[in-house]
Amino acid sequence: MDSSHQSNYKLSKTEKKFLRKQIKARHTLLRHEGIETVSYATQSLVVANGGLGNGVSRNQLLPVLEKCGLVDALLMPPNKPYSFARYKTTEESKRAYVTLNGKEVVDDLGQKIILYLNFVEKAQWKKLRPQALPPGLMVVEEIISSEEEKMLLESVDWTEDTDNQNSQKSLKHRRVKHFGYEFHYENNNVDKDKPLPGGLPDICDSFLEKWLREAEKNSEVGIH
Repeated sequence: MDSSHQSNYKLSKTEKKFLRKQIKARHTLLRHEGIETVSYATQSLVVANGGLGNGVSRNQLLPVLEKCGLVDALLMPPNKPYSFARYKTTEESKRAYVTLNGKEVVDDLGQKIILYLNFVEKAQWKKLRPQALPPGLMVVEEIISSEEEKMLLESVDWTEDTDNQNSQKSLKHRRVKHFGYEFHYENNNVDKDKPLPGGLPDICDSFLEKWLREAEKNSEVGIH
């Protein structure tokens, strides 16, 4: 019996059951979603069962993932039962793969869901981008210069009263401040009926005028 068979032979019934379910999740992703997983470690993971379509919110999933390292990006496609996590390093994603595979999380209804993780290539992220822009939307690359970006960052006051609705949110590894509307991480949306006080910072006025002029110059969009 070779070493691989010996290794499989030593697996407990629980481990074998988990392995079967992980392989099934991998095949389901490929068959129904066209998502190809890889057998070697990368910075990116697809998290089967850890998606908005399964009732798992960003607020529930992100803290679990961040226990294994710095999550560089977490993409949760609408209505899909999976998500994509990209770690800062491959070592951190490997740690998540080992630690979180088979881990139980509780969904919005209080039901337990088991996560199954597999590695994916970076190219997988590109496939999730819209192939065509919605009508009326225009993308202008580099519309903000590096100098203007610096001005925007310097205009953010991180020392103001924490009771303010716009103030920093306590997210691990990052600082977050909302303007206009508060972003709700549990459903990836905002409440348009509850604008935040104060509106946008004054410094944004000049940028808004610049963007409107850019739109007016574009015959395909126009301003009405």
